[in-house]
Amino acid sequence: MSHPASSATASRVFVMSDIHTDFPENMSWCASLSDVAYKRDAVILGGDVSDDLRVLETTLVLFKRKFRHVFFTPGNHDLWIRGKEPKNGDSVGDAPFRDSLAKLEAVLSLCEACGVRTKPFLLAPSGDVLGGEHIDEHSDTVDGDDDRDSEDIDDGGGVWIVPVLAWHHASFDYEPDIPPSVRVVPPPEKVMSDFRLCAWPPPLDPADASVAGALDALNDTRQEWGAFLHKLRHGTRAERESPILSFSHFLPRLELCPEKRMLFYPNLPKAVGSDFILARIAPLATHGLSPERKPEQNAHAREHVHVFGHTHFGWDQTLDGVRYVQAPVSYPHEWRQRPGSLAVGPDATGRTFDLSVRTADTEEIETPAREASSPVDDLGGRSATAAPLCVWDEVGSPGDGVPGSIPARRARRATFGFVPEMTARWSDHYKSTPRDPENTELAWWVKGGRKSR
Repeated sequence: MSHPASSATASRVFVMSDIHTDFPENMSWCASLSDVAYKRDAVILGGDVSDDLRVLETTLVLFKRKFRHVFFTPGNHDLWIRGKEPKNGDSVGDAPFRDSLAKLEAVLSLCEACGVRTKPFLLAPSGDVLGGEHIDEHSDTVDGDDDRDSEDIDDGGGVWIVPVLAWHHASFDYEPDIPPSVRVVPPPEKVMSDFRLCAWPPPLDPADASVAGALDALNDTRQEWGAFLHKLRHGTRAERESPILSFSHFLPRLELCPEKRMLFYPNLPKAVGSDFILARIAPLATHGLSPERKPEQNAHAREHVHVFGHTHFGWDQTLDGVRYVQAPVSYPHEWRQRPGSLAVGPDATGRTFDLSVRTADTEEIETPAREASSPVDDLGGRSATAAPLCVWDEVGSPGDGVPGSIPARRARRATFGFVPEMTARWSDHYKSTPRDPENTELAWWVKGGRKSR
């Protein structure tokens, strides 16, 4: 489904996760993005920017300079506490945070100070009036009335951007473990830095789901989730029927992670996702829709795309009516070692999210040899660009009409919507190959067959 909007002012929406601007290469890439090309657009930053608040602030300010709207939700790295003190008059540092909840509050407050959005927001055509209410780009509130022709108002053209606070918990993983007879795999608390660099106040315990539950509850108590749901049920037509673009750092479904036997660290699924996310986002497609609607009308009333991160695998797959996308910036060495499992695309314009070619120009590149960490063939020759992945874009062209008439005004509006589903190695694999978690035989590249290149 597509939605008409003013072709002169409507925002595209770009997405990325795991930006990791602690790495100079990543910060340099972010800085190299055009200061002009995205001025009418929005970008979603899906967490893991930096554990250093100074680096996070620099990154957020950088994106605010380039994009009209910036949306963010914290990842695990953003809540690490290393005890950094402010230096040389800096206003931010990591100390003295008593725990990671205090760090989270500091991160969210920093976002507010930088003009970065962390709460649900109806992204309207820029400078336009949507659903009869004026959207102030400097405020999360909507106000004012409009007496334009009601048919113009109902044209809509917006999309809900919905950040979701979350944390991982081990019970998210319900698939069989790799048995010790195949390989002894240490538990996440012995391997992953989250258990060493995060601190949680009692009675929260990262060994159970209490931390995940506490962060999920903040969506209600701090992030105005109730007000968002009220608008879905009782708001203007645009608020009730606009598509949903939600995002979290962590995974809402285990199916969005490769099976254990495919992973170099098979216990990774125990620290990647949260059941609370799916419980929160699954009802959004139909929440508040009129009960007198026919079921088939409800089922298709709101499109829903959810963006996630954390695992550093490119992904684009639809499950139970929700489309899931990951476009990870990741670590620089990952793009050198396994670019095929990170890239997403090409999209409808022929552009691929591929940071192994860090240039602002779109060009034909030589397809790398098949990556050892995947059973799926590489994409054929592709057009790559070191640019963010666009998921909401113009998908139709303005038409003609009698000048001055309502049909003519509509005809002058381009049609915006979610771009068609794109290619990504691992999600493509699972589209054609059923998941088989009972199979615990390690993949050959996990056994030791991978060659460095």
